[in-house]
Amino acid sequence: MTGKAMSPEDAPRSKRGRKLGPITAGTGRAHRAWLEPLRGSYQASGLTIGQLERETGWSRSKISELLRAAGRYPRWEFTRSLLTALHWPAPSMADMRALWALAAREANKRTIWINSCLQGDGLSADDRLPVHFSAFQDLYRDAYTGYAHTFLRRRAEARRAVSDVFILLLFLWDEALASDNPERFAWQILRQTVMERTPHPDNSPALVEAAFDTLALRTAADPVAQIEESMFLFDGLRRLPAGQLDVMVLLHLRGLDETAVAAVLGVPLAAVRSTARHARRHLDGRLRTATQEGHSGDRSD
Repeated sequence: MTGKAMSPEDAPRSKRGRKLGPITAGTGRAHRAWLEPLRGSYQASGLTIGQLERETGWSRSKISELLRAAGRYPRWEFTRSLLTALHWPAPSMADMRALWALAAREANKRTIWINSCLQGDGLSADDRLPVHFSAFQDLYRDAYTGYAHTFLRRRAEARRAVSDVFILLLFLWDEALASDNPERFAWQILRQTVMERTPHPDNSPALVEAAFDTLALRTAADPVAQIEESMFLFDGLRRLPAGQLDVMVLLHLRGLDETAVAAVLGVPLAAVRSTARHARRHLDGRLRTATQEGHSGDRSD
């Protein structure tokens, strides 16, 4: 998916400036996917960076950095102004916007940052959503919100995170449908959005508050002992690999069955069952070790 670069025959005759430097080493594939067509259009245009400066209002140094992928990942407003100066047609502009958003995720930009850059650029609350997108939202919103609430602990914050996910996903919906697995594509956005807003003590997502909101604790004969055990298990849970953590949260904290978890994550049912077995084995081993060491039980004076 690329826009059509301006052809050399259509280019205005102009004195060329300094030769454009190469793209910075280490630039990601998604970033190159929109940057290379943009560079090609610039090189075919006959314009100089100085002329682009006058056309866009951005400084030469900033334009040069963008065209070489040097410095920070550029905001969409900046990128769009260069595309506009190079006379990109609206359909191709929309394609470039989607590529820009994919590359922003590749650059680990927060969902809220990406959405703020895209705000007001072609989508509004009044736009008619694609039927299949609306169906996707209706199907997965509750599961997404429950997952977000497990980590963010405030219902309003969880709803806001999920709303941000669906805003970004709408910009990327064509890419999601073109991917091998739209559910997995969307889940990656959801997970990244939740995790970027979740505290990570010891480099693992916090789950301490969730330990106090379990059926076992509410029905325990000895709440103090149950609190100790719950906090220990939740500390082990939050340290699981990402895939195992997601499966266990959806199965045991959100109450989804295995088939529903497979659908939400976009993975085979067998993978959910295998992942859950590995996670339980890890947690059981951790609990047995703690019991042998007297971690959970000996409160004698």
